[in-house]
Amino acid sequence: MKLGGSEFIGHTVPLDEGRLAFLCRHRPGPALVLIPGSFNDASEWEDVVARLDENLALVIVELRGHGGSWPPPRRGSIGQFASDVLMVVDELGLKRFYVGGHSIGGMVALEVARVRAEGVLAAISVEGWTNHRAPREAFPDSANDTPSPALRARIAEIRGRVTARWSAEDLQAFGKIWRMWDGYEFLCSTGTPILEVYGDRGREKPPLAALYIPGRPNITVRWIEGASHYLPLERPVEVAQAFMEFIGRSERGPQRA
Repeated sequence: MKLGGSEFIGHTVPLDEGRLAFLCRHRPGPALVLIPGSFNDASEWEDVVARLDENLALVIVELRGHGGSWPPPRRGSIGQFASDVLMVVDELGLKRFYVGGHSIGGMVALEVARVRAEGVLAAISVEGWTNHRAPREAFPDSANDTPSPALRARIAEIRGRVTARWSAEDLQAFGKIWRMWDGYEFLCSTGTPILEVYGDRGREKPPLAALYIPGRPNITVRWIEGASHYLPLERPVEVAQAFMEFIGRSERGPQRA
């Protein structure tokens, strides 16, 4: 299939509850594993992928119930999704790789880095909340300040497509998963290079403490001005630039804490 102007090959692997879908672009460069956010499929990354280095090997893993993965999880967790991603990584024989994700996908990326510290070169979390209190404390009453009507319509179209076969119970259960995870202790202790990307909602940037992100030399925070939670769709140029600058620095020699 075509994604971002590049050829991707679709694959599935069996799960305890069904199947997991992922897309691969084989290239000679370093491998980057991407995870879409809640109620999104691989197309969420299309505009970002189009602006990434063509030499990057790319893998996009669709969460249970999303895109070609089916069914939605019965008892889903960030840990379960990280295990799914690592199953794909092992299936492909990736020993060293970068991992990134948006929203719940960013949380999964951090959990993958926690579980597979020896294999993850660096992790990128795009609006992946470290703690369920972070959205309220960092951006009170401003989560929907910046999306345009066109972006809202695109978000609704993707969500409708992804969840067309979901039950009300599926939707309710999935919406609670991210609240059960906390990555703060990992961020405080890991030596893995981490990139955190956030939109500032067109407001004054909150302190990192409100985002539950510790100030440490291996953690880089990149702000995108005037942007919302939906960065891969809303500001793909800036997201791709942040990815490539961060991966470039890591390739030149990441500094481990």
